[in-house]
Amino acid sequence: MQSVSSATRVDDGFGRQLRGWRKRRGVSQLDLGLQAEVSARHISFLETGRARPSRSMVIRLANALEVPLRARNGLLLDAGFAPRYGERSLDDEELSEARRALQFVLDAHEPNPAFVLDRMWQIVLWNRVQGYLLRELHGDDGSPADLNALDLVFAPGQMRDSLENWEEVACTVLRRLHRQVSRVGSTDPLHATWKRIQTLPGVAELDLVEDAQRHAPVLVPMRIREGDLVLTWFSTLAVFGATGDVTLEELVIESFFPGDDVTRAFVVQLADAC
Repeated sequence: MQSVSSATRVDDGFGRQLRGWRKRRGVSQLDLGLQAEVSARHISFLETGRARPSRSMVIRLANALEVPLRARNGLLLDAGFAPRYGERSLDDEELSEARRALQFVLDAHEPNPAFVLDRMWQIVLWNRVQGYLLRELHGDDGSPADLNALDLVFAPGQMRDSLENWEEVACTVLRRLHRQVSRVGSTDPLHATWKRIQTLPGVAELDLVEDAQRHAPVLVPMRIREGDLVLTWFSTLAVFGATGDVTLEELVIESFFPGDDVTRAFVVQLADAC
């Protein structure tokens, strides 16, 4: 008599991905079953390829595991279904209102700098002040899409050299990148980005372990030398609250605020200069 597993086993590409996301989220099969309202036994069967999920089951499990939209498309493909979530260029007409909203937020933040990053830390939009500052510090008259925020911080050059507290800023950015990498699948190109950044000068020597005994600052500042001044900035991050588009879900607005009186006075002058 043929065993159940050999008789009914299907391609377990979906099962491997499901198990990977469950492990990444640190939940048991029982916990996932409770969240998705399905038995732990069925979760086990799905992970081992002894059962094939329906399209609705894939979505239900992805919701329970808070899987990003890009990876949800991958789960659907592995389960034999077409992707559900679109991925459009930000220049696409269907995203025109979202682009206008992003630019409105950026422009409203002036005279303080702000930009929009995609999932690979590429700058896709900026406001007038941010463009002026990056041209001054980076010496580049190109468009936002020519600049990558990770390279600005980590690659040797004018921007990195201008950071008075480079190690502190670099550690903060690396921890943020590491959290991002830990939330994606093993084949995601962000893993290659993480490895590439690790090879840049001075990065491997950074201590990413936060010492609980030290007094942690309320806000980690970024101190940038601009001529004879040292400007102090802190930043906030914002994302779209709800979206069914891969591109929009992955965009981040980073807005900078003056961290001291010197920088506030500089911002007032900067508004007139640019």
